[in-house]
Formats: sequence, C-alpha cells, structure tokens
Amino acid sequence: LKARADVLLETQGMTPHDLKAEMGRLFGMEEGRGSLSIALQSFSYPRGTPRGIDMVIDVRFLRNPHWVKELRPLDGRDREVADFVAADPAYAPFYERLVDLLRFLLPAYRAEGKSYFGLGLGCTGGRHRSVALVETLAKTLAEDGWRVSIRHRDLERGADFLASGLGGGVA
Repeated sequence: LKARADVLLETQGMTPHDLKAEMGRLFGMEEGRGSLSIALQSFSYPRGTPRGIDMVIDVRFLRNPHWVKELRPLDGRDREVADFVAADPAYAPFYERLVDLLRFLLPAYRAEGKSYFGLGLGCTGGRHRSVALVETLAKTLAEDGWRVSIRHRDLERGADFLASGLGGGVA
C-alpha cells in the first residue's frame, strides 16, 4: 500500500489537532467559518434529552402556548405561536444572552478543531416553545454565516405521540 500511496503522512509526534489540520490542508478543508456545522434540536423533556448533543438549554420558564386553546393545535413554526413565545417578558433578554453565548462559544469550538456542535432546546411537549426558539435561532446563526441544521424530534413523532399526552396533547 505504501508504494501505491499518493501521499505519505508521518503522524508520530502529531496531536489530534495537528493531524486534523494537516488532513484539512491535504484534502481542501481549510479552517473557516463553514467548517463547524451546528445542529439545533427541539425536544420534550418527558422523552429525555436527545443523544449526541453538546449542550442543552431548558426553555420551560417561558409562557406555554399549550394553555391557550387557539394555539394548542399549532406548533412553534406557526407565526401565532412564535409571536406568543416572543411576547413573554423573559424572552428578549434570554434570547439576547443565548445568542451572545453562542457567538462567543462557536468560534472557540471551531478554533479547537470541532467540526460539529449540537444544541438541544427543550420544553414540556417539544411542540411550541422549543420549536419556536430553534427556528428563530437557526435564522440568526445562518445570518451570522454558520451552517445550521434543524431537527424537531417530537414534531416528527406525529399524532400518536401527541395523543399519548406526553407531547402536550391536542384537546
């Protein structure tokens, strides 16, 4: 194999970060703003925290749209729900601090050589508050130039999960 190789890389004495940087140089994956992928995930606490995330933020302190009859069947992707969540007096200062924290942390994680950062935002049913925040945060981070993906774990579970009562239920 060695005789057929195009590139030989001596790794003795290299740290994992040195090796990653050298591989990036060799294969055209230079460090840059797009080199850190951010995965945002909404979830419900009754189902537990998602696997494979690096940080969890609990947003159950915000007012719950579940208790508003007209908003209950909607989810955080609907404008009415997002507006309701954003109208909570605690929302703006919380969101500002969350964005400031991420704007500090993400470049540091990228500089450390991480290629992936997972953030979970959780609420009681995983349908309203956490979903609205993930949607808004994804837009903010994308506007900052980050590569962002979204997953709404408990919206994906469908009507069976909602009917069980764990997802906030539809009355």
